[in-house]
Amino acid sequence: MAETTREVKRASCFLCHLNCGVLCTKENGRIVKIEGDPDNPHNEGYVCARLEQDCWKDFEYNPNRLKKPLKRAGERGEGKWEEISWDQAFDEMAQRLAALRDEYGAETLCFLEGTYRTQSNLHYKFTNLFGSPNTGGNGTICYSSDMWLEPCTYGGFCSDKSDWKRADLVVLWGRNPAASELLNWQWTLKNMKERGAKLIVIDPRYCEVAQHADLFLQIRPGTDAALALGMINVIIEEDLYDHEFVDAWCHGFDELKVRAAEYPVDKVAEITWIPADKIRQAARMYATTKPACLPWGEKGGDGCGINATSAIRAKAILRSITGNIDKVGGDQLTMPGDRGNTEDMNFSHDALPQEQRDKMVGNDVYPGLTFKGWDIISEAYPRFYPYSNAPLLFRQMVSGDPYPIKACIVQADNPMLAFSNTRLVHEALKSLDLLIVHDYFMTPTAALADYVLPAATWLERCSIGYPTMDVEQVSMAGSMPVVERFEGGTDIDFRDDYEFWYGLSERLGFADKWWGPSYEDMMNDQVAPFGMKFRDFCEKVKYLKVPNEPEKYKKEGFRFLTPTGKVELYSTIIEKLGEGFDQLPSFEYPPNFPEADPDYAAEYPLCMITGARFMPFYHTEHRQPGAYRDLHPDPIFDIHPDTAMALNIAPGDWCWIETHKGRIRQRARTTTIVDPRVISVQHDWWFPEKPEAEPSLFGVYESNVNVILDDDPKYLDPLMGSWPLTGASAKVYKCEEGEA
Repeated sequence: MAETTREVKRASCFLCHLNCGVLCTKENGRIVKIEGDPDNPHNEGYVCARLEQDCWKDFEYNPNRLKKPLKRAGERGEGKWEEISWDQAFDEMAQRLAALRDEYGAETLCFLEGTYRTQSNLHYKFTNLFGSPNTGGNGTICYSSDMWLEPCTYGGFCSDKSDWKRADLVVLWGRNPAASELLNWQWTLKNMKERGAKLIVIDPRYCEVAQHADLFLQIRPGTDAALALGMINVIIEEDLYDHEFVDAWCHGFDELKVRAAEYPVDKVAEITWIPADKIRQAARMYATTKPACLPWGEKGGDGCGINATSAIRAKAILRSITGNIDKVGGDQLTMPGDRGNTEDMNFSHDALPQEQRDKMVGNDVYPGLTFKGWDIISEAYPRFYPYSNAPLLFRQMVSGDPYPIKACIVQADNPMLAFSNTRLVHEALKSLDLLIVHDYFMTPTAALADYVLPAATWLERCSIGYPTMDVEQVSMAGSMPVVERFEGGTDIDFRDDYEFWYGLSERLGFADKWWGPSYEDMMNDQVAPFGMKFRDFCEKVKYLKVPNEPEKYKKEGFRFLTPTGKVELYSTIIEKLGEGFDQLPSFEYPPNFPEADPDYAAEYPLCMITGARFMPFYHTEHRQPGAYRDLHPDPIFDIHPDTAMALNIAPGDWCWIETHKGRIRQRARTTTIVDPRVISVQHDWWFPEKPEAEPSLFGVYESNVNVILDDDPKYLDPLMGSWPLTGASAKVYKCEEGEA
């Protein structure tokens, strides 16, 4: 009998953003166990439900994983494929890209990304070298908008460096780590209980974290900007702001004071559905409890819709006027720094001529996240991520105006699920001459592609994890691949994202601009300042801590990296972008609200939110039949019992959820965690067990809430182009017999 070979290898988990340290036990080249790494000071051996009870096997070893490169053999969306080699795939894709570039110009190529499942910034290097300015994704309604608007305010980024562990007050605004980042919730709750720290939760749902809050504000979806302005008003009127910090380091306080006076508490209470006394209590708690932190909110409505810029800016201003920026226990300011070469990777932005930058889709309409906006704050954030506006990008794919978008590469994204107005996305992707998808599984988006290519998982590639939620803990954790290609009997011929981009670059003539042919070559460059190779870094350093220096503004010669050198409550950067953009936060009723359109609201009386996290899924991932799906087999929406009773809806009923864009169906869950006027609809539902070919596309139109969400420009934020995922108007009614 053959002897069993056994080894244990370290890795950083990428099943969410937290990058927990794990130990992977292998027998004969195949992983048999994954457990938390007790030596990792970030998670100290903890892992969440995505890794417990061997659920991970249905991801890593799922029989439905893509195994070989596929080339479309029939009509687009027909579900017919032929297997080809990687060399053939690279040769043909490069030839077609070059031909399209010659015919239409390099800007004809666009790229779409999703969440952090890969080394998600490498596409910038490729598109810049190719000559296209068009990179887009969901960051517009998520992290990327904060990444631009916070540097506009204080010349750096701090909402993802909140010092939860040492804060005496944590404000979770639109963030429910108990359903998304369980590690955060485990040690935050434990730490807060031990120290007697306070917790404020602001959310449309009485969610898991709200049940532990000292103060819970159940906000009306889509009114975050108004609430923040109301809190600013209380803090200024009651003289609770940090005079020393504001006087020395804030620009535009007088202008802010005038604007905040337009949002008295009683008016804000009417807008937000939050009692006035609770708004005052929240403002006082936040202003007087020192130190306090206000972490970035993932889906609280602040990054979505017509008031996105104002909501994000107003929260940044709250951090500023209370003096919580860059304090121990506050929100740590990150400025251009040095974690090896990882902070300022060479994205080759300088390879893209200004003429091409000016062609970026959305540049002149929603300039905040485009090259036009990033160029203004490049001193504060040299590691920038410009974004084409997705709603405009899809429209331009269809119209060809002002120039054709004929090619698209998709990585770590599933646009048929991830973007509003699914029918437009479908039409746009069908209109392309070339669609390339690099993924783990065949998805509704991949089903429309010309080439579908198997991607390496986080267990199959080099990685540097960045656990960021504790500012004095791990900053870098490197790991070599746990699983080598074809190891342990697997027949999956995957390529990691670096190999994907390098393979195309090699055939297009700019491979010399990369670090070498392998992921490890790039990683060697990233850790070069530490005087070692990446392999040595993984073996010898394991977990690198970068000490944080709080209150940097007290050092002689310090200036915030804004034009004024101060925290800009009144933004001179936004002022530079031209007329039509407000330099101070404000609130406007969205077009679908009763206050803006009573007739529309009368037809669709319920306020709908989407995006609330639910384990064990992560956005569109893990829907394949197996352990993950067994834990959550059907799409569910939350509805208040009183509302359900009035509509003759019982728990578990399949119901239609309808807007002016159409209807989808999900099962009803009656619960008092939502207001009677609100429904909470799960997002990103598709059914891999259903037919691939059109019109099914794995059931993408059945329960996917983006089918009924609108991205018309009238709903978009004027500066960032953010589309609404929360606060839409809808109606609900039970499916008739035979409809479900």
